[in-house]
Amino acid sequence: MNAQEIIDKVISRHENGSNEPIQICEDLRLEPMLDFSGKMSRKAYQSYRKNWHKDRKYCGVLDFKIMDPTGKMEHSKLLGRSIDKIPVEALRHVYDGEDPFQLDLPQDQLALICDIQCSFAEQEVNWGVNDFQLRTHFGYPDFKVDHLRNAVPRDFFMLYFERCIAEISSGKSREEALKTVSDPQYQASFVASKMVLMPPIKSSGNNRKISDDFLPYLRSNNMEGVEPWINPHLERINRFCVEKAGTSPYWTSTYQ
Repeated sequence: MNAQEIIDKVISRHENGSNEPIQICEDLRLEPMLDFSGKMSRKAYQSYRKNWHKDRKYCGVLDFKIMDPTGKMEHSKLLGRSIDKIPVEALRHVYDGEDPFQLDLPQDQLALICDIQCSFAEQEVNWGVNDFQLRTHFGYPDFKVDHLRNAVPRDFFMLYFERCIAEISSGKSREEALKTVSDPQYQASFVASKMVLMPPIKSSGNNRKISDDFLPYLRSNNMEGVEPWINPHLERINRFCVEKAGTSPYWTSTYQ
């Protein structure tokens, strides 16, 4: 499946109230989190996020879990087992929204690239500027620097692959590249309640920008025409939110 087909299936499951998993390939599936049951909904209006999401009544309404051979997908683990195994051209093909099954990859590489595609889709569905998404660093319109204002949510994970591959190409071992690139960004997360890869962002408020050592690898800044995957579905999602899903109970309990 390409990116648009995956997102269409996620929306359909929620529209139909179906928790049937979306099978991507062997040992990889998406599990819909129906009725605002996922962490994206439960934690959208807590703590510092109260000020961010008071105008977003449907946060997390399309949430889903990515279940891979390790259990629930974790970015750091997926990055660790993919680096030096997936060609950068394949990663860029998937980042651009294309179907990984078109790449004629061996089965082990195909499984990994499909997992990465799902992680991109999760970012594109749950994070953004719309009232069903949590606020993102990648594409937030009030940021002062063009490279973040024009970014897309999937840039978050793609940055790590682009930079790790560049480090390995410069002569570092796989282990050295991961230590250099990901260890400083492995931090505690409010949403996940555990250590996770965090966006490589510096400064604060609307002055935020990508860290200097990551900026050269920001794909949306290095090519033209990059768009959020969710854009073609916005009218359909808005109808679902208003006519069927209704306001998040977590929004109601927080602000009313």
